Amino acid sequence: MSLLSLSDQDLFELLCALIVLLGSLYALHFLLHGVARSRAELNIARAVYVAFGLRLGAAIGLGQVSMSQDLRGGDELTFLARAQDVSNLPLGGPDSLDKLVSELHTFLFSIHYRLFDLTPPELMLRIEMVLFATIGLALLSVAVYELAGPKPARIAAWILALEPANVFFSSLLHKEPLMYLAEGLVVYGGAVLWKRGRLVALAPIIAGCLIAIATRPYVGWFLTAAAAAVVLHASLTRQRGLRSLALTTTCMVLIAAFVPFALAESSNDKLEELQQSQDANASDEANLSLERVDYSTRGSLVLNLPKRIRDIVLRPYLWQTENMSQQLGAIGTLVVLACLALLAVAIARNRRAIMPVAAPLIYPTAFMLVAYSISAGNAGTAYRYRTHLVGLALCLIITLLAHRRQEQERVVRAPKRPGLRPISHTRTAM
Repeated sequence: MSLLSLSDQDLFELLCALIVLLGSLYALHFLLHGVARSRAELNIARAVYVAFGLRLGAAIGLGQVSMSQDLRGGDELTFLARAQDVSNLPLGGPDSLDKLVSELHTFLFSIHYRLFDLTPPELMLRIEMVLFATIGLALLSVAVYELAGPKPARIAAWILALEPANVFFSSLLHKEPLMYLAEGLVVYGGAVLWKRGRLVALAPIIAGCLIAIATRPYVGWFLTAAAAAVVLHASLTRQRGLRSLALTTTCMVLIAAFVPFALAESSNDKLEELQQSQDANASDEANLSLERVDYSTRGSLVLNLPKRIRDIVLRPYLWQTENMSQQLGAIGTLVVLACLALLAVAIARNRRAIMPVAAPLIYPTAFMLVAYSISAGNAGTAYRYRTHLVGLALCLIITLLAHRRQEQERVVRAPKRPGLRPISHTRTAM
């Protein structure tokens, strides 16, 4: 099809997509140039551009398939409808601001509806989501550089770029791409703070926490708690003097913000709402339903949490898939199983150095595992939730295995102490 045969609307949408595409490539170039300025051996640019290209290609290719909407789910249409409603409200009004701080993705979509008289081009929106997700992956790779060095960072960048579940979910008009970005910012800032002790690292940490809270509040607050744990750990073990005091103060502020949220969200009313949601999902006869768990009190929530952790990591089992969408999701389950095996090996080989080496990755992984396990209603949502945990787990595995290898090489290269000359016991003649 030639450009001359396209309608005015098609040409307009194509032009919008090309403008956003060029802007996205420039943003990635600016980011990679910025992080490489003080990291001469960082070499992840090719992997990052491939990651962007794969996600864009998947978005375009899936759009040509008749069952694309079934694979992507109906939430996209819901969010776009909400965005259109918000676009009809005053930009600075309370309803718009409420979306800004609780459904950031919806607010961003509503900006497009304000700018365009008609429905904004779908491909343009997907390119923007791909950009957010790719930036998050790039920042995770830079975090691995800080913790383990250039070669592990390059390996992490390529693995994250090719991870199939992330490739699919990165182009959804959903919360996932913004959460990938938030996680990358928090982990990157935590790694820089951990290794370099630079207080400027607090900026990406705070930005990531705010984006997460504004996108998926219950997970965002857990990510904030993880960030507070990293900052506190760094201030107590890796900093001295005024820097330690500044970091400890920042940590106390983050904790002070998290505690009221935790108490409010675990109140009797909130737990009753959570229990009702769990019961409704458990009563569904679909093959992706999970067993009912008791979340009616704080004690029962803690007691039953391990069951949900198991579910979000392993469910649905490979033999439970019934349609194309679920079968594609099973690929992600295989990746998770491989990650679990590799993580067990990495932890076993670094028993004494796990926290000193990879605390900026361990805290976010652990806290987000708890957050997503509490909120998972069925194995279908676990498909999406798991992609966040897999990316963090892959970076953790690479960091720990790289540290073990570096320790072994250091032992081999270490000069041996010269031995003492043996004492002669030969008798001398009298």
